[in-house]
Amino acid sequence: MKEENFNSNTIINNIFLNLEKAAVDRKHDYHNCIFSNLDLNNQPTSRTVVLRSFNQKDNLLTFHTDYRSIKIKEIEKNNNCVILFYSETLKQQLRIKVLASIQNNNLITKKAWEKTQLMSRKCYLSSLSPGTEIKDSWDGLSNKLIGKEPTKNESEIGYKNFSVILNKIISIDWLYLSSSGHKRLLFNWKNGKRTDKWMIP
Repeated sequence: MKEENFNSNTIINNIFLNLEKAAVDRKHDYHNCIFSNLDLNNQPTSRTVVLRSFNQKDNLLTFHTDYRSIKIKEIEKNNNCVILFYSETLKQQLRIKVLASIQNNNLITKKAWEKTQLMSRKCYLSSLSPGTEIKDSWDGLSNKLIGKEPTKNESEIGYKNFSVILNKIISIDWLYLSSSGHKRLLFNWKNGKRTDKWMIP
């Protein structure tokens, strides 16, 4: 990023552009991100998730998860969460505070499910909930699915386990790393209005 581009509007537009790209380009550094929240014991916990969509108009990020996952109950208890993005290519870090909401068996999930590839649908066909303790290594899938995709008909049973997590952006803490000097800018949204604050990196 060139020095003349260090103004808040250019920076936020660049952030939004990269989030849009990352949602559809699995090679983009932002495609895989870290979702952090508080567990049921109010202890921090994190995991890698895949960015599935970004809606600039509504300031929404989404990812998919199994409705049986423990993170569902955690989000129900406390939906204040953080999504962390880092791009080695862009030399930028985004710490995005969000309010997460769980979508299951509704128009939002139906639309997302129709766009989900069969290999991804396979993740929701496990006979056991994520995190279930087992005696030996096993993914919970039937033997007939080992090493292959399910058919579309076979995959449909997984829909009941499929959920979309909508993440409403509250703030974006942008950090740019450069040998000529790091830059940090905090964007906040309240009542539909954005405020920007430059900060020491």
